[in-house]
Amino acid sequence: MSGLKKRMYNCFLSVCLLEKSMPTFCILCKMLLCRGKAIKDFSGPDCRFLSVKKSETIYVYYKLSGRRTDMWAGSVGSHFGYFPNDILAVNHLYTDKEIEVPAEV
Repeated sequence: MSGLKKRMYNCFLSVCLLEKSMPTFCILCKMLLCRGKAIKDFSGPDCRFLSVKKSETIYVYYKLSGRRTDMWAGSVGSHFGYFPNDILAVNHLYTDKEIEVPAEV
């Protein structure tokens, strides 16, 4: 595993500890909105989408707005992509602050 991937992976696994113990932490962790468990499998139509198995943990970074409010962007392990928000049961909020990013897809 490359150095960057390893840092990202460690960041995802220990985000709560990092928030409490370090005054400045990984920029990727700062972007986390929430995390949750997939309630069903999802296989994306192309490489822009996540493929998710039921009960996998998904970390959410963006909630799209505009025409595609049904899609969120996040990661499972080291894979990043879009997924439909109805497959996720959110179980932890990292922030309640959301920035709107319109999507025209």
